[in-house]
Order: sequence, then structure tokens, then C-alpha cells
Amino acid sequence: MDWPDFDGRCLFLAGYQMGTGKESGRFRLIQTALKILLAVILGAFVVSKADVRELYTLRERILYGWLAAAVILFVSLTLLKAFQYYLLMGRRVNYPQVLQIVIIQNAFSNFVATSAGIASYLTLFHVDHDVKMSRSAAAFVLAKVGDLVSIGLFLVIASVSVWGRIGSIHLVVEILIAGIGAAIAGFLLLVILRQKFVGWLRHILAWFKLERIGLVSRGLDSLQGMIQQKQSLVFRSISIAVLFSMIYMGVNMVWFYTSLRTFSLEPAVIPTVFANTLLQLVSYMPIQVFGGLGLTETSVLYFYSFFQMDQVKLATVLIGTRLLFYLENILVLLYLPLHSLLTARSARKTAG
Repeated sequence: MDWPDFDGRCLFLAGYQMGTGKESGRFRLIQTALKILLAVILGAFVVSKADVRELYTLRERILYGWLAAAVILFVSLTLLKAFQYYLLMGRRVNYPQVLQIVIIQNAFSNFVATSAGIASYLTLFHVDHDVKMSRSAAAFVLAKVGDLVSIGLFLVIASVSVWGRIGSIHLVVEILIAGIGAAIAGFLLLVILRQKFVGWLRHILAWFKLERIGLVSRGLDSLQGMIQQKQSLVFRSISIAVLFSMIYMGVNMVWFYTSLRTFSLEPAVIPTVFANTLLQLVSYMPIQVFGGLGLTETSVLYFYSFFQMDQVKLATVLIGTRLLFYLENILVLLYLPLHSLLTARSARKTAG
């Protein structure tokens, strides 16, 4: 896809994918408005917790060594996620093209909404590279399963390390760990029982009339496409998904820590791992827009409250890390015109 037609075609196709369900346009508009309102309220709460005087001097507290590390790690996260999709797609699309799609997906997710990112991912693989949506959706599901496994492991390890300091949320953490375990077990049952499991799932969803929802219907189609593959191939794909998700999660933990250190905050390592692991689960909540604006910062404030972190200082730094996050996303977007330029040059050489 050439850079000049990105705005028109990609935005149209992503919007089309989001609008194929049977929900009314009015309902979606109200839903989006409520999400934006929540982001504004939570964002205002974080700003109210911050020290205005420290906000003005935040730039002076930037440690440029940590800043460089944070930017490099953020770019590495994008490269890792693209390589994971590249392998899970069976290398049917070359890596630079997969990287392009992942960057576009992240742009939609972090500047608009997660659903827009998913829609653009499915659409671009299908339209630009003739990949069946069931195939790209299956790769997406496998990546999410890998993420869930790594989140579960990090949550268990981090929770054990800070168990004595999080007494008021012991039950919540236990429920989360049990829920993650149940979800992984359910996926393994799907792989083992295959058609029977999907049949049961379709029956349950039909009973509750959930199969009419476009997203649910496409999810079932992706599961159907995945179980039609050889079982050995599916387990191999799961291994790849888990391996790269573990690496990705490890790098993400370091990136999160370096982002805080960039603004001269010195959080303890294990509490940071615990807070960031819970933050990964918060990101699954379908109520966020603009890359979790407000929701992310409020969640981090709450998670760190168990570790006697100065809330005013943390809130101030979180405003800085939010701006850094957007700048990092803009930096990664520079790959898109570069990719188009290199593709066009390669095409001219081939033609010549």
C-alpha cells in the first residue's frame, strides 16, 4: 500500500470493518462518546493529583540516557510483535509488510481505539495481501493466547514477591490468576476437541443470541479456520506465540521502568513488574480510547498505592510518560513513508 492512499483507504476499510455488526450507528456513537467522557474524567483526575509547579519543571528532570533507552525499547517492542505475527502467519507476507501493518494497527489502537486497530489489522492483510481474514484472525488469537500465558506467569511471580503488601486485593489477584488459567485451559480444550468444542461454543452463543454480533461471528470463524489446521501445526504455533510473548513481556517491563526513570522517578523493580502486569490486563478492557488515556494513569496510581509511592510525584511523571508514549508512536510511524519509498525504488529497479 502506497503512503499517499493510507489516510483514505485504510480509514475507510477500518471503519467498514467496525461497522459491519448489527449494532445501530447511534448506539456506537453513544458508546464512543461515553468512552471519551471517561478518558477525560480520569485524565482530569490524574492532572488534579499532579503538582503544577513540578509539571513546569518536568522537562528539566529528563534523564536523556534513560530517554534513549525507552525509545529504543519501544521500537524493539514493535519489531518483536511484528516478527511474532510474521511467524504465526506462516511467513506468507514478508516481514517489512507485516511490520507496516503492525505499525498502522498500533497507530489506530493508540490514537483512536483498540477496536479500530484490530479492524485495520484484519482489513489490511485481507485487502493488500489477499490473506483470508480467518487466517489473520487466527494469528491474532494465537498471539493473544501467548500474551495471556506470559501475563499469567508474570502475575504469579510478581504477586508472590509482593503478597504481604497487597492484602486488600488478594481475592482479586486470585480471581485474575484463576480466570487466566481457565481461559488458557479453554483454549487447549479447543485445540484438543476441535470441532466438538466449536460446536458447543456456537450452541452456547446462539442460545444467548450473541452470534449475531459481528465481532463474535468473526471470532468464531477465526477459531474454525485455526482448528482446521493440523494439530501438530497448531501446537507449534502456540509454542511460537508463547515464546515471543514472553520475550515481548520482558522487554515491555524494562520499557515501562525506563519510561518512569526518564523523568527521574526511581520505582522499585518488583512493584513495577506487578503494576505493569496488572496494567496489561486493564488494557483488555473495551472501555479505553486514545491508547488508554486516563485509564492507564489512574490504574498505575492505584497499583503503586500499595507500595508507598508518592502519588503527587507519580501523577506528575505519568503525564510526562503519556506525552513520551505519543511521541514514540509518532516516531515509529516514520517507517511508513520510508517503507513506501523503498518499495517504490525496488519496483523501479525491477521494472528497469
